[in-house]
Amino acid sequence: MTQATPEKSNRIWWQLFALLLVSGLAVYSGLAFDEQKDKFWPETEILISVFNKKPSGLSGMHEIVTKTGIKSMTWQLPYRNLADVKGMLVILQPTESLSELDAKLILDWVEKGNDLIYFDHFSYKLTRRLIDKLNIETKDGTDIVDKTLSLNNTAVPEFAHVSSLLLSAERRLKGGQALLSDSSGTLIALVKHGKGRVLLGTVPSICSNRRLANPDSWSNFQFLANWFSTAHGAVIFDERCHGFSSATNVFHYLLRGPTGPIFWQLMLILLIATISAAQRFGAVRQVFVTRKISNLEFIHGLSNAFRRARANTAILEILGQSFKNRLCKALGISPHESSENIVSAWQQSKLAPTANMQELIENYERALSKKHLSDSDLRTLVGTCDKIARTLADSTDEKTKAESNS
Repeated sequence: MTQATPEKSNRIWWQLFALLLVSGLAVYSGLAFDEQKDKFWPETEILISVFNKKPSGLSGMHEIVTKTGIKSMTWQLPYRNLADVKGMLVILQPTESLSELDAKLILDWVEKGNDLIYFDHFSYKLTRRLIDKLNIETKDGTDIVDKTLSLNNTAVPEFAHVSSLLLSAERRLKGGQALLSDSSGTLIALVKHGKGRVLLGTVPSICSNRRLANPDSWSNFQFLANWFSTAHGAVIFDERCHGFSSATNVFHYLLRGPTGPIFWQLMLILLIATISAAQRFGAVRQVFVTRKISNLEFIHGLSNAFRRARANTAILEILGQSFKNRLCKALGISPHESSENIVSAWQQSKLAPTANMQELIENYERALSKKHLSDSDLRTLVGTCDKIARTLADSTDEKTKAESNS
């Protein structure tokens, strides 16, 4: 049994470290590639979230807020925890409808002196639970796509440096103080609720990432930035409404980021390695031979075994067959030819004067018919075959040199 040396043990740790490094680089390279690809690839789902860097996302607005020095945070906790914070909650086109309890908790929080910005299409009844409690209704209107609209009242401080907005909308609001309207109705309205304010709108894509490339849309970002600056606390971007939630389990939290793909990639590699090692023949292992037998020892042992068995006839038959194959190859005939044909081919060759082939074959066949062949007869026949074999080798070498010179 062999024991693992310290060098081999250290090599395993280096291999594991290299595997982890390669896996991490592959994941981060893939994430960077996906991020660049998503800027041009058509989106399959609209997600107005600060975590979304695609054209429909809100990551650009979040970065603007951060650079302007406004305190901001993302909200992924239950809404009952809002009682512990103060500020302005921003909800843009939720992917999960607010429940009756969630709507009540949010409005109770606003009533205590906080603010709420809630933009959505409000196309379904489930999405109108919060505005129903504010006695705000919605109605159908003329669809507008990237249309420039002027504000109703630019004297309000929240409209500073903003004269118009570039918007897309489908529905209109009924109720509250209209801040922006068109011929079909109100697009953005302000509602007082207790000590707080609620800014409602049917234009959830007002500051999506795709608008950053259009200078005509920059006033949209100025408009929301003005409102954010009036927050009595932090600007809270609601991500719970988009399906994100903070997990108390540290492993669940880590697996949501790049650590997750790295972990699952390593687990897949480990699973494949385990299955491979559990196959019928197992993993490939190196066999260490403690004692090696040289070729010369093998030959001496084999010859000794034949000698004890008095198998000179078997030896002659093995050596004779090998010599016959070499001879027939040199003469250009099949090794299955009869002895007469071999003798005839030999007599017609240039090497015929060097040996009496007919006599050799007769002696060979006579020796094979003997039950016990003496050592002297075996040496005589083998010596004659070796002499002819050397002659054939010399003839082949001369022919090869002649061909190369020509």
